[in-house]
Amino acid sequence: MIDQQHQRRPRQDMISGAENGYVLTVADMLDAIHNLPDDAEIIFGTCSHGQPQNFYRFKTRGEKTLAIELG
Repeated sequence: MIDQQHQRRPRQDMISGAENGYVLTVADMLDAIHNLPDDAEIIFGTCSHGQPQNFYRFKTRGEKTLAIELG
């Protein structure tokens, strides 16, 4: 269910992980993409070997967890 009370707040151009990890939430994603058109592309950067990371699939990993798998 979408939380209709969540207000989109302006974000910087980047959400960065913390030193000990960062839990990325749906609210974070929505805040980051709220101004983008529906057909905007999402890229995942490169791995440590310099190769592009490509989207493979979404997989539900529990009631409140969605895995974004890269291949």
